[in-house]
Amino acid sequence: MDVIFLDNGLIGRGEHSYSLLKRTGSSLAGRGLRFRTFGAKSMAPSVAAELGAEPHFNFTLYSKQSRRLLSRIARLEWEPVRSAERATWQILNRSFERDLDALPADVWCAGNLVVIPGLSQNELFGLIRFLLAKPEARRPRVICQLMFPPTWTSWGLPARLGKEFYRKSFALAQPLIGKTLFFMTENAALGRLYQTEFGVDAKILPVPFGDAPPAASSRDAPTFGFFGYSKRDKGFHLLPRAIENCRKAGIAANFTIQLQHSGWEPETVAAEEALRKVSGVRLIEGVLDEDAYIEETSQIDVMLLPYDPALFGMRGSGIFTQSVAAGRPLVASAGTFAAASIEAGQAEGEIFSPYDAGNLSAAILRVASRFPESRSRAMKLAPEFARKHSADAYVDVLLAHAPR
Repeated sequence: MDVIFLDNGLIGRGEHSYSLLKRTGSSLAGRGLRFRTFGAKSMAPSVAAELGAEPHFNFTLYSKQSRRLLSRIARLEWEPVRSAERATWQILNRSFERDLDALPADVWCAGNLVVIPGLSQNELFGLIRFLLAKPEARRPRVICQLMFPPTWTSWGLPARLGKEFYRKSFALAQPLIGKTLFFMTENAALGRLYQTEFGVDAKILPVPFGDAPPAASSRDAPTFGFFGYSKRDKGFHLLPRAIENCRKAGIAANFTIQLQHSGWEPETVAAEEALRKVSGVRLIEGVLDEDAYIEETSQIDVMLLPYDPALFGMRGSGIFTQSVAAGRPLVASAGTFAAASIEAGQAEGEIFSPYDAGNLSAAILRVASRFPESRSRAMKLAPEFARKHSADAYVDVLLAHAPR
């Protein structure tokens, strides 16, 4: 049996996919299992060389398409936002289906296990059409990680047609589900969403980021950190005012913020400019490779996860997983999975609501006021959480669905 990873989100070292595949590849190799990886054609050559991955998919998980005005008029698509959603869904699904067909023939053997670590409405329909076209005897078992809620788009606005697109895909997939096609989610909250909305029974496949080094040792002045993509849906735009509020309140704390964006969100650009003017903020610019990320985050006492509940929702987060596994308290927005985990006693930290900079700063001040106690509780929760989110735990779930 070969384990085949198909991941059009595998582009560079800054993406979720890189860390996931690096860890799971090591676990599979340690068990003597063969695996192959196919990523995006735009994948960095150094990543392809390091992971032994083959560039293959024409569009990435984060691609967007739109139609010209005359084309929209011909299709009676008057609203540009809906038109772009539909164009993205149609074009990317067709391309994904063609890309699957162009894979080496030995990928599509009944004895293999095919894993798609992340896909959206823009790949799912094409995948199912492709699988249904295969003779049943030649279908491998396929595991699909439903990474996003139906409201997700790659351009940071809530999807208006997402539920419609997922509903079409799941209806088409009925002959495959539970036989050769298995759906997974990173956490139970996202799984409940798919069960409630679409009647899809998705099992939990926890992301394998639990091998994080312990959080920074306790200091008089804790360091708060924000890492990952600088985007509105991750609350980056709230940081300048929140930190300024904390400074005015006399907080004894440091702030380390990663700047990583391509300049396409005006709010993000404005927030970066504002952060450069705030005293006592250390900025880290650009993408961090895994070693640099570990080195930087190991100096963080409390992780800021001010994710927008309307845009980010119950999605999982590698930064959340690594922080909890390291014994690091969190500051999270209500209505997100991080906040739900704090409420359930599975993570430690403070929750803020409503969603604005003033309430974020108040939550930061609450953690700072009780930091020794908060850190102690976070450290007690870490070992069990880390065990459940190891690469071996991830691979165990995969192999439980392997052909017998």
